[in-house]
Amino acid sequence: MISLDKYKGYNYVSAFVAAFPILGQKGSVFAIIIWCIYSVFITIKTRSWKLEKKDIWNILMLSVLYLSYIVSYFIAADKHEVAKLLERSSPFLVFPLLMVLNKRFITAKTLKICLTVFVISCALLCLYVWGVIFSYGIEEVFKEDSYYNPLIRNIFSDVTGIHLPYLGMLFIFASLILLYEMLSASEKNYFLLLARILTLIFLLISVAAFMARTSLLIFFIVSFFFCVKKLKTGKQLLWVGALGIVFLTVILVLPSSQRRIKESLSANYELPHAGQPSKEVNFRYGVYHCVKEVLKEKWLTGVGVGNVQKTLDSCYEQYTYKATDDFHSISYNSHNQYLDITLKYGIFGLIVFMISLLWGVKTTNTVYQGFIIIIVIALLTENVFSRQAGIIFFTFFNTLFFVGKKSDENR
Repeated sequence: MISLDKYKGYNYVSAFVAAFPILGQKGSVFAIIIWCIYSVFITIKTRSWKLEKKDIWNILMLSVLYLSYIVSYFIAADKHEVAKLLERSSPFLVFPLLMVLNKRFITAKTLKICLTVFVISCALLCLYVWGVIFSYGIEEVFKEDSYYNPLIRNIFSDVTGIHLPYLGMLFIFASLILLYEMLSASEKNYFLLLARILTLIFLLISVAAFMARTSLLIFFIVSFFFCVKKLKTGKQLLWVGALGIVFLTVILVLPSSQRRIKESLSANYELPHAGQPSKEVNFRYGVYHCVKEVLKEKWLTGVGVGNVQKTLDSCYEQYTYKATDDFHSISYNSHNQYLDITLKYGIFGLIVFMISLLWGVKTTNTVYQGFIIIIVIALLTENVFSRQAGIIFFTFFNTLFFVGKKSDENR
């Protein structure tokens, strides 16, 4: 029998990866390399390379997207484009393979440490950004913030180095972890409760400040799900509902929130054309129109991994709108991961992807269920797997939750 205590360092190298929000792009890559080296070391040391049939199936299903990219590389005309995708998406294979091999070392403690480090990492990153904002002068920042100069959004994006929809997703997951811990706490530790409440409010106000709208919607959906699962009386639900209304009111009074809401309500559902000012252009409508036009012809087979952006760019040529953010200057992706998969592989590829995405949906872990809800909704408005932050966030936690559940069952 192998002693888990002998390799408890696995908890800490995993926690190092969980700190990826504050580590930055290079730091995250370094953390993953260290984690991989340690994982390979204990695999060899404990001779855990022998896999059961169900382990092989789990690896295949959890890494199906990466395996599809490997196959695509050999048949793609533009191998360079697919090679970049393979490099960026390597966590889709690395985490499932090495975590399944070392599943006996992934315990409830591993998951708890990783979630705690992730929350602290998000809170520290958020604190650092607000430190920068205060150094500029918070009154001046809010005063100068406008559509053509979204200063708050720019500061959050530039300081963190994370695209704002992704940053919102990270902060909201951290907020939901805190909420679940408060709902689940059996002991009355008022200092810890206060720390959780203040951190939760801090993260939510920050997301509202740079107005990641989908992320805020996700928070209210998943928090309602958590409350239904954890609260037992109508009085408890009433109190939580009242707090939710207070949070929503605070969010709505922020100037940046009000501006983004007005933009959404005044959106024009017409294709981009010459003479439009930037604030009147509905970029997503233009993107989705071209996606629809492509899928009319290629819904069954898709256009291939290396051809998606080229095909969309070809469709964008019809738009006469001209500016620094026009469709000729910027390569806009499909802004929907499901549509992106369909463009790549067709409808059958989407079905396989959905099976892979929901492979752990039968879990009894409420936080894991909440995590899956976050991803399912986030993929509706962003190509989450096109950027490093989204890839690491999904592959690391999805595999950690899944393998941790399985290993606990085995023990």
